[in-house]
Amino acid sequence: MNLDRLLRPRRIAVYGGKWSDYVVEQCMKLGFDGEVWRVHPHREGCFRSTSDLPDAPDSAFLGISNTLTVTEIGHLAARGAGGAVVFASGFGERAGGADLASKLDAAAGAMPYLGPNCYGFANFFDRAALLPDQVTGGPVERAVAIITQSGTISLTLMYQRRSLPIGYLVTIGNQQRLTCADLVRYVADDPRVSAIGMYVEGIGDANRFAEAVDHARMQGKPVALVKAGRSERARAAALSHTGALTGSDALHDALFARLGIARCESLDELVETLKLLHCHGPLPSNRLVVAGASGGDMAMVADAAREMDIDFAPFDDAVVEALATCTGAGVHIDNPLDFHTYTWFDAAAMQRMFETLLDSGAALTAFMLDPPDESAADPAAFDAGIDAMLAACRASDGAGAVLSSLPESLSRHTRGKCLDAGAAPMQGLLPFLRAFEHAARIGATWGNWHGPRLLCAGDLDATTARRVLSEHDGKAMLARAGIAVPRGVLCTAGEAAAAARGLRAPLVVKAARAGLLHKSDAGGVALDIADADEAAAAARRLAETGGHVLIEEMVEDGLVELIVGAGRDPQFGLFLTVGAGGVLAELLRDTATLLPPVTRDDLRSAIRGLKIAPQLDAFRGRPAADVEAAVEACLAVWRLVEQLGGSLIELDVNPLIVCPAGRGAVAVDTLITLTEA
Repeated sequence: MNLDRLLRPRRIAVYGGKWSDYVVEQCMKLGFDGEVWRVHPHREGCFRSTSDLPDAPDSAFLGISNTLTVTEIGHLAARGAGGAVVFASGFGERAGGADLASKLDAAAGAMPYLGPNCYGFANFFDRAALLPDQVTGGPVERAVAIITQSGTISLTLMYQRRSLPIGYLVTIGNQQRLTCADLVRYVADDPRVSAIGMYVEGIGDANRFAEAVDHARMQGKPVALVKAGRSERARAAALSHTGALTGSDALHDALFARLGIARCESLDELVETLKLLHCHGPLPSNRLVVAGASGGDMAMVADAAREMDIDFAPFDDAVVEALATCTGAGVHIDNPLDFHTYTWFDAAAMQRMFETLLDSGAALTAFMLDPPDESAADPAAFDAGIDAMLAACRASDGAGAVLSSLPESLSRHTRGKCLDAGAAPMQGLLPFLRAFEHAARIGATWGNWHGPRLLCAGDLDATTARRVLSEHDGKAMLARAGIAVPRGVLCTAGEAAAAARGLRAPLVVKAARAGLLHKSDAGGVALDIADADEAAAAARRLAETGGHVLIEEMVEDGLVELIVGAGRDPQFGLFLTVGAGGVLAELLRDTATLLPPVTRDDLRSAIRGLKIAPQLDAFRGRPAADVEAAVEACLAVWRLVEQLGGSLIELDVNPLIVCPAGRGAVAVDTLITLTEA
């Protein structure tokens, strides 16, 4: 779908009253040099109808009622217009709007449009704005593109005082015709766009979205976003622990991580991340250098980054020696680097120091300082330090930044100087560190690319007929897939003693009646059974009249309990979740969720990234756990999931008991739910 006429128009038609007046005013303010035609049946100086226009407009702003919008969009399509912005609401986002939404689509035919319930767009590259509010910012040659579902948030991002250059600001409203995926593809193909930012509430078709972001990657355009909806919502009819642990947000996280998207928690984090990506793109490593003339600042840096994936690697001997000639003998060379103030008034020495840091092999070097407000004090000494850093940035191939711990400390003038020198002006310590972490992770993901391959997304819902396998049948399925399970026998209470004699004690006796979920919570499990007599007594207690029990050998040497779960989500298809298992699985909520393709490396990283991961290592005489066996068991579960495909609703192995190194991992309980054949 060609969006050039819609988003880069030469002829604009504006329909409506007061809101639409803004569109005309802002086009003039930006210096739009094309034609703007007003359409209103009663206002003087306006065309009365679409048919009266001198030609087909490239882009139209429909600031009129929703019923009139349906009529006029049909006239525009018939006239051959390039596209439209649908400002009105009351289509799909409200009860009773579905019929009107269908009429809108039918009337538009193949013509693209933004919305409904959409605030329009501003194109600062080409000086065009179909946006019914005040537009700030001027023409740019290279800048980021921002795509949002919220009109207010689009204004907030446009009004930011952070010197983030914006080329496209596009709101998409209900995404009825043009989705965020369509806009990502379009802006990614524009060579003037450096990076893409988004605020989204929903991404719609996950496959189309993934393909669009992959396309952006191939054009060298990194993506950062804020996705609303961090609070987890339970999936429909979830029976297993996995269903309770894996909500829509976890699956969005898994998709974003696989695609190398920076998911930001706030708008200031988004702006700083986009600013860093605009200046330097995805970073080649997570090695960071921060320098400043304050031990307190450097301590704050180290403390703020303590739980982040950031490497403050020490300098090698050659760098230490070179730095010592610039900083003076009283400075202890470390990273973060407090270079004191011995050379504060020696601009040449400071520039040599910054050049040495920029060439030290780190992904980014940041100079941290907070100049005073120029209206209240003289910032000349601070400016001299910044100028030394910027001169070093011009002389070096290393990526540089000027960083203030408080966002308001970098003036607009200073931010402009930084951008002109190719250095990122970063405002606020924590948003900067998050931005650096994002940029390094994008670089790592792009460098080891294996994008998502979503499987079996579709029409799964609460009405889908389902059947729950018994634990015995579920374990038989696991065993056929190559997953170790305990030796056991399914029997009646009367057969329990004989069954127990064929197994090695200690034993476990479990109630095996159909539909009994979370047996330990329901008192349906007896542990540490020593012999046949105890097994028979436990079986009589747990079995209903004529019912069955499952008697198994206990796993005695387990070190760590994991949960390995899988399911099929209507939007994302098949997924796998690995986490801390056992009865505390839902309490700890220590999990990682993966989308296909799932590899050994993915699983190893997921397990090692859990909060309980230290329990897998040897400690004070306690042996190390068999991590590789756990990885292989998880991989076997995933292969079974792929084999089951669209027939799978949920699969839950909890716990997978990980034994000492060399002794394997055993699935001691499972719950498998399939669609009815």
